[in-house]
Amino acid sequence: MVPAWQRVLYLVKSMNSTDGKGKKRIFILLGMVMMLCYFAIFGVIWLLMTTSSQELRQVMMTGFAALFVCTFLLMGAGLTFLVIGLLRRSASPVVQKIGRNIVDFFYPMTMWVGRLFGVSKEEIEDSYIKINNQMTVSQDRKYRPEEILILAPHCLQNTNCPHKITIDVQNCHRCGKCSVAGLLDIAEETGVNLVVASGGTFARKLAKEYQPKAIVAIACERDLTSGIKDMNAQHIPVVGVLNERPNGPCYNTTVQICKVRQALAEFIE
Repeated sequence: MVPAWQRVLYLVKSMNSTDGKGKKRIFILLGMVMMLCYFAIFGVIWLLMTTSSQELRQVMMTGFAALFVCTFLLMGAGLTFLVIGLLRRSASPVVQKIGRNIVDFFYPMTMWVGRLFGVSKEEIEDSYIKINNQMTVSQDRKYRPEEILILAPHCLQNTNCPHKITIDVQNCHRCGKCSVAGLLDIAEETGVNLVVASGGTFARKLAKEYQPKAIVAIACERDLTSGIKDMNAQHIPVVGVLNERPNGPCYNTTVQICKVRQALAEFIE
């Protein structure tokens, strides 16, 4: 008979499909596994408390049981709100807010649980990004083009290019050797703002400078996750588009222009 933990491991691994739904389930399933771990830890502590004196044991067990029930119910309710927010195209703002809070609350712990079950950090970050994107899109908010910012990483630019586009993206000569020309076409066609950042700190500076009401961000899993969490704290909706790294990280990366257009279409009124 296959042990329970191996069945859970198989289930987690089976969620790592190439479709968006499978990716999103990774985060949700790890949250459920985390609740089971939480339940097991509390059970061990409960057993340890039974060795205390009768009076102390009664007080400790009553308080401990109340704490356990409240925490477990809050975590379960949070996951329920998250699932509802993902299943419904237009969830209420309250459901959306609770869902986002529970995602950010679970994120560090799902990383820990993911390591236990052999799920890579990039897979969890990818799942987090896809959940964020769906929750952002389900808000169905529209903005004027000038209120939207496309935030792209400097690593999209060809390393042999002599033109400084982080100062002014219009310095791009559109030679076609990288994806920046395609992003410029989108910006000119739609009227949205486009900037290229040399790093996370500069990206945050640009976001503060432009003060957009919505952002389409292009980056790797790590930078997108970090940026989305920062913008969530400022109540700025972000749709993340993963770059592609055929030459390795941070070197001559690329992005599918059609995905950027699709993300932008979710925002433009």
